[in-house]
Amino acid sequence: MEGCSEFLSAAGTNSALQKNSRDRVKKEALERKRSVLYLISSYLKQHNLHATLECLTNEAQLSTDVEVCDNIDLDTILQEYQSYYFAKFNKTPKITKTVKYPVRLLPQSNNNNRETASVNNSKRRSSLTIPSSATVKTQHQQQQTQPETVVNDFQFEIRRLLCNNGETIVTSTSITENQNIPSKSLCDFEGYSCEWREIADVILKEIIPNNLGVTWDDCVGLQKSVELLKESVVYPLIYPELFSGLITPWKGVLLYGPPGTGKTLLSRAVACEGKTTFFNLTSSCFVNKWRGESEKMIKVLFDVARFYAPSTIFIDELDALACGHSDYQHDASRRFKSELLTQLDGILREDDKVFVLATTNKPWDLDAAILRRFEKRILVDLPNEKTRKEIFRYYFYKNRNHFSDADFVAMSKISVDFSGSDIRTACREACMRKLREVVDKIESKQIAVENLKLEGPTMEDIIEAIESIRPVTNSRLQGKYLKWHDEFGCH
Repeated sequence: MEGCSEFLSAAGTNSALQKNSRDRVKKEALERKRSVLYLISSYLKQHNLHATLECLTNEAQLSTDVEVCDNIDLDTILQEYQSYYFAKFNKTPKITKTVKYPVRLLPQSNNNNRETASVNNSKRRSSLTIPSSATVKTQHQQQQTQPETVVNDFQFEIRRLLCNNGETIVTSTSITENQNIPSKSLCDFEGYSCEWREIADVILKEIIPNNLGVTWDDCVGLQKSVELLKESVVYPLIYPELFSGLITPWKGVLLYGPPGTGKTLLSRAVACEGKTTFFNLTSSCFVNKWRGESEKMIKVLFDVARFYAPSTIFIDELDALACGHSDYQHDASRRFKSELLTQLDGILREDDKVFVLATTNKPWDLDAAILRRFEKRILVDLPNEKTRKEIFRYYFYKNRNHFSDADFVAMSKISVDFSGSDIRTACREACMRKLREVVDKIESKQIAVENLKLEGPTMEDIIEAIESIRPVTNSRLQGKYLKWHDEFGCH
């Protein structure tokens, strides 16, 4: 009896140990699955896939109090696995493969959207819906008559699977996350790393949208510069077969001239009309207290620009970032300038669809190394009498204030040495004079607010406004620009 009791006791102990072992294995598997979900959520968060992240968080019921440790992510795990696999088997592991029955996307109609919602609500237990023969026939007809839908990497997709004879058809509804950010995923970049991605995210914030509302027609009196920018940005994209051999688009253009002549306006027109990814390079984005970070930012900027080509890199006030007086520069400024020169030289050598546009008010502060990188150096000079007349006409007609041609001639004659910005200021001042008169009448209770009517400026208001404005450029400074243009500019 004692032996039987000891046997039963041992059996019970083994059973309890086995049960504890199974529970432990089950718990470890559950924790492993949760860890994978948190790794995926962290990966989605790093790549700005917020719509997909929200869907995963709600469906998997992930806690917001838990986050992935700093020393681990999916990219690191994949790299370590590839290294381990190569060391063990002396070959690179295959992560993806081509499926036997390819998945195709069909456009989703309103009826299909309602049907999808009904299927998802009533049949959540099944991930596959088997349609009737009529439905399959209709889907095949849609497949033959409607084009395929391309879904980019920055979208969240809702899919419904339909199968027939081993072929899978997917109807998809996609939601774009951000229209200003290019749809191409940075994960496809061959030099991708976590540190590179952090810098690239900062650079992506400097992309200017193409909805600023500036067109080539707004660049009044700047036809020469407009034609040159079209040769560099617009025509190579429209007529690529014409640009071969020595006929290649300009990769670097420098606009220089007095302040307020329209250099920044031209860059805005390029951002709107160029149909390229437009990067606005500012000093605040690239100045960093850590040694080597500014140079690294420049390199990543050009990497991202090549990745999202065709691209335009705009450098406003180039003399502030790359001054030619190297003897008085700090060591960090020299390293930054050296990296900028290296990247610009790489752009000029390689066959990349990356265009560099720069502006400066002090071209004489740039050394020969910087100037060599810009193939075309265009002087955006003060407008002449004819151009000033057209600028006055542009601003007043745009605001529905009509004057005669003789009035515009008189305006242009008394606005000598005025830049385009000075003319705009004079037009605003003339309109403000009428506004001040109305405000004074309201304050003195000469007219009621309900009878308020703002009239356009008269010729007397415009003359007084022009006489009150002092241009920022005089003939002496303009002569300095013309002298530099004769030595280094493009005629």
